[in-house]
Amino acid sequence: MRNETIASIRMLAAADPEATPEIVDAIIAACKPQKQVRRDLIDGVTARAIIGGARPISKVTLSKWVKKGKVIPVRVSPRIYKYDRKEIELLAYGQPT
Repeated sequence: MRNETIASIRMLAAADPEATPEIVDAIIAACKPQKQVRRDLIDGVTARAIIGGARPISKVTLSKWVKKGKVIPVRVSPRIYKYDRKEIELLAYGQPT
């Protein structure tokens, strides 16, 4: 965030008698960019293999679990979905690896 933006926020907050310095600092902290979280995304074939082990589950079973909310897919494009590896491993093994 640019220094001009921070100065503008402080100036606007100074006009509000209820804005304490802690509140202003919290507002500025919330406006700063957050650290990006990178997820390990896998395709449906890999997800089904992790869940099923030697006998992978079917596409139908995976889609039923998505509808029930057991698995949350990440939409990459209108027709392509990926899955978070940690979430799939948690579902398969009970704990992420």
